Amino acid sequence: MSMQSELRQLLPVEAYVSPDWFRREQAELFGKHWAFVGMAEDFMRAGDYRCVQVGRHSLVVLRDKEGGLRAFHNSCRHRGTRLLEGSGNVGSVLTCFYHNWTYDLAGRLIGVPQEREQFPGLDKSCLGLRPAKVAAWKGMVFAHGEPDAGPFEAWLGAFPQKLGPHDPERMVEVADVLYRVRANWKIVVENFIDGYHLFHLHKHSLGDGDFTRQRWEPTGRHWTFYRPLKEGVTHDKLLLPVIAGVPSNFGAGAYVLFPSFCLYETATYWLTFNVIPVEAGLSHVHVRTRADPRALERQALPMPPPDQMPAHIIAAKGPHASMRILPKDVHPLESNNVTLEDVYACEAMQAGLESAGAAIGPLSRHESPLPFFQRQVLDHVAA
Repeated sequence: MSMQSELRQLLPVEAYVSPDWFRREQAELFGKHWAFVGMAEDFMRAGDYRCVQVGRHSLVVLRDKEGGLRAFHNSCRHRGTRLLEGSGNVGSVLTCFYHNWTYDLAGRLIGVPQEREQFPGLDKSCLGLRPAKVAAWKGMVFAHGEPDAGPFEAWLGAFPQKLGPHDPERMVEVADVLYRVRANWKIVVENFIDGYHLFHLHKHSLGDGDFTRQRWEPTGRHWTFYRPLKEGVTHDKLLLPVIAGVPSNFGAGAYVLFPSFCLYETATYWLTFNVIPVEAGLSHVHVRTRADPRALERQALPMPPPDQMPAHIIAAKGPHASMRILPKDVHPLESNNVTLEDVYACEAMQAGLESAGAAIGPLSRHESPLPFFQRQVLDHVAA
């Protein structure tokens, strides 16, 4: 899609470096959208839970006794204490460590120590956990902090029709890597949707792609992209097998659910790419890769020893996690590794924008998704 009249930077430099701008985004942008929580397999048993921060909303998503998914604000109704952190299984109840107020998996308050003595006449039915919204789609779980938020399907819009033929629910997870990127979350998303850098930063690591035929289109606030392979190239001989039902010459599909949840598809793998804002100049990127079940039958590359893991890796697991990691003594620009190249580029851009003399120039035609994305940000956080 061409956006010649909009091919200019819309966000000011301060949008990438200002702590105040970052705080406004948390309150005015992220809290108004659905956020990725995890995969359905993270909630296999009753009591399985995961915590997620959605703007200023601290939420917990869990599987209840009836097998349904529920989401609540992660805050005890007594004094507001955080109930849970991370992920795990709570058994049959949620108990606040501070004063032992206890809730069932439906969020109802069922236990208050010394209730008759300390809280005469207490109506527990009014003090259940504050509900949030939860939705599942293609084996992925999402949450929204507002219980009266619009339907998840309305937020998706026509986005599902733009995806490739991949079915993540029929795949297995082969890698789960959490990256630390010293860059603003918008720099990471803009790198993901920038088609111009493919010709240069990734000319070798993505050398099988035909960048001249890349195409993108907006879908509501969201964004879809497809890059074909060069003529005659297939993915038949890669480490991971071609996914059942996907052509071996399928190139790469990249998709963004605004504001910061991304999907990436190739002939041999499918992944979630979740950009998590931490600070104005710091993001975490959680990448979970799925592949055809036959991938588990193939020999995986060895993981680097712990003392050789790159500094930007926070955690890594999975039988094929090593395909996303190279030892730390390899320079990113010589690594032939797409992720290392991108992390290096994002951190270099952040460092440059933090210079007092930083300014952003004109955008290329292949960067036309950037002003589209920036316009969505400005719709929530006025300059």
